[in-house]
Amino acid sequence: MTVSPDQREIAVKVALTGAADSGKLAILRAIAFRKGVAQVREYPIGALRTFRAEWTEPLEAGKRLRIAVHSLTGQTAYDAAEELLTRDADGLIFVADATPDKFRATWEALMRLGENARRNGYDLRSVALALQYHHAERHPGFDPHDLDAKLGVPQGSIPRFVSTDQEPDAADLAFDSVMAQIHEKIAAEV
Repeated sequence: MTVSPDQREIAVKVALTGAADSGKLAILRAIAFRKGVAQVREYPIGALRTFRAEWTEPLEAGKRLRIAVHSLTGQTAYDAAEELLTRDADGLIFVADATPDKFRATWEALMRLGENARRNGYDLRSVALALQYHHAERHPGFDPHDLDAKLGVPQGSIPRFVSTDQEPDAADLAFDSVMAQIHEKIAAEV
């Protein structure tokens, strides 16, 4: 969180992270559409692409909240790109594809996120967090509690949401949860 010198603008960064092809870009576009952001900007980094949507929302007492939501697509051959994505993030949404054949990639992405955080002295407990289990419609009988257990996520420890390609609004719920956590932090610190 960055506060302008005059205390009138607060800037926050939210990162969508997870395995390649987990649905991060679709979720970013759904968030941007709901917020009325005309464009999700794309920035190439070699074979990878980073995407960003930004907008400003009013806060009380004439203050403004500038929100930037970032995502990375493509196969991450090294951790540096993902480290830059999560660096200085005030909120993280870990997007996991709910289909069983994507479990290994999801597990590896979650382990990479944890390792990057440890290596860079980044405490994941200090940021707003949410899990987004996406593409649930591709796995009939999907039970989010089963995926929690496989990933080692204690039940109820992190807000968790389930979405499908047919329910784009559900993808926004994780973002709403992360923003509510950020608003609580703003109220306590600013």
